[in-house]
Amino acid sequence: MLGGAANRRSAATLAAGASVRIGMLAGLLLGPAGAIGLASKLPELITSLTDALVMAAYLAVTFGVAAAIASFAVILPAGALARSLVRSTSFAVNARRVAAVAGTVIFLACLAYLTLWWRAAVTTSSAPTPLFSAAVIGVAVAISLVLGHVVMVTALAFVARLDPADAPSTTLGPGVPFSSWNVTLPLAAVAFVGAAALLFAAAPGSPAVLSAPALTVVPTGERVLVIAIDGVDLALLARLRAAASMPAFSRLLDAGVATMPSDPDRDPARVWTTIATGQPPERHGINALEGRQLAGVEGRLRPTSRVGALVAGATDLIRLTRPSIASGSERRIPTFWEVAARAGLRTSVIQWWATWPASESGEDAGTVLSDRALLRLEQGGALDGEIAPAALYTSLERDWPARRDRARARAQAAVAADTPGDIASIIARSAALDATIADLSAEPAMANVDLQVVYLPGLDIAQHGLFAVDGTAAAAAPSAMAARVRAIERYYQFLDGLLAGLTRGPRAVVLVTQPGRVAEPGPGLLALAGAPARTIATAPPETTSTSVAATALYLLGVPVASDLAGRLPTLLIADSFLNAHPVRYVPTYGARHATPRRTTGQPLDQEMIDRMRSLGYVK
Repeated sequence: MLGGAANRRSAATLAAGASVRIGMLAGLLLGPAGAIGLASKLPELITSLTDALVMAAYLAVTFGVAAAIASFAVILPAGALARSLVRSTSFAVNARRVAAVAGTVIFLACLAYLTLWWRAAVTTSSAPTPLFSAAVIGVAVAISLVLGHVVMVTALAFVARLDPADAPSTTLGPGVPFSSWNVTLPLAAVAFVGAAALLFAAAPGSPAVLSAPALTVVPTGERVLVIAIDGVDLALLARLRAAASMPAFSRLLDAGVATMPSDPDRDPARVWTTIATGQPPERHGINALEGRQLAGVEGRLRPTSRVGALVAGATDLIRLTRPSIASGSERRIPTFWEVAARAGLRTSVIQWWATWPASESGEDAGTVLSDRALLRLEQGGALDGEIAPAALYTSLERDWPARRDRARARAQAAVAADTPGDIASIIARSAALDATIADLSAEPAMANVDLQVVYLPGLDIAQHGLFAVDGTAAAAAPSAMAARVRAIERYYQFLDGLLAGLTRGPRAVVLVTQPGRVAEPGPGLLALAGAPARTIATAPPETTSTSVAATALYLLGVPVASDLAGRLPTLLIADSFLNAHPVRYVPTYGARHATPRRTTGQPLDQEMIDRMRSLGYVK
């Protein structure tokens, strides 16, 4: 730390040189420790050993610079204070005290920071064992002692360089304050107890994480189809139903219907993951569709504030980060179809947000066409987790050209002959997407299951493309807006036709709608049709989006988790069904059982970003 100190021309130069060395030491110590902390706090970021090494290097630089600046800010004032006491007869004693205070300040600041960081880590992940937390505190104490010691030594060297002509004695006494093991060990013990007390005092009041019990299915005799439609305006839908032009919608909405307050944050990945898990974003972990990927790191970070977004923009410019799309590896809570698969039921899901990468194995695995499946079928090439099981990809890829042509031909029904070209292209693209998903849902591997989940995003994409504000001051002409409204109304009728095909057969149907990416969103909708549905003659009751998971699982005979954020909406379910199949509960479904994944195919990361940008999801 003090190399070349005797030859420094000024005390400030000595302090600066020593601070740089202290920063290097802090980086070497705190970089790996910080990477371990982040692995606990953000498991979606640290996904491999390579990620950990790269992150340790990033943190080593960050912590090193911060420690160097902090050390310089402490050492220089300490030396200045000692200089003011140079003519005192008790100079030696006071100088040692000043150095001891400088080292203590760094020691306490470092220990408090590392302790609070670990507390932040354990609030967002499963609780560690007391022994593991004790080991973490021990490491924090050791690192803090080392940094405090080197700052203390540097402060003493700073004082020792004072002009001996000005000082009555330049002998500061033997050794470094607190350097004896007889002092260091008790100090470390007191620091350990203090850090443990701080860790306990800062602990949140959330309940302990429970392990998931075994799920026993009591069959209800029902197969369940969940249809999710984004971008539905309930007022427009009601007007079209009144005109008797929506028979399939009307059939689904004639029985149990409840409204759902929409999430003010219209981010689709966040909204639909909340619906799929029955838990708020703070628990399931998907807060935004768009995140940032650090160079050299496979995991992802999500800016959660305006400042974070500004920093992300700056780091994008210097190529330190790049945009990324939310993925299932970031999700900490199982979806309702994963819970059903864990209970031994056959499940399939098509196109839902944050389902990539699809799990090939494990008790949560089912048939999954992830949110990247259509992109893979278009691009071809080796799978990279877009479809599970992988064997299904062979037949889907073989039939893809014919399926694509059928979807495009069917999409023409959504476009009126007199529709202007720019409007027609938006509608045709959205309709082709929904028609493709509907066509895939008829595949035996997707349809012959106990629980089928289908997500249709086309209405939201069309609505956003036709009505999104582009930031210009000029307003569209009334005739142009009328043409766009007519196009959307026709799209609702097209969707009605898709629903008629999807809902054929004796299945209980759960219809879920959301208002999509609109400036002033209205409510969403949860509707139940089929034998379990109760007919509600009064105004629709209100439920929450977190109730969808409980509804689907109950209809299948799976016990409902008591820790779900939403309750089972029994007002939508017929008394005869409730009496025949009493609601059973388990404490929790536990955490998501994600298995480590090795990249085997050609990743579609950039292609996915380009697709999301073309559809208006990201800028």
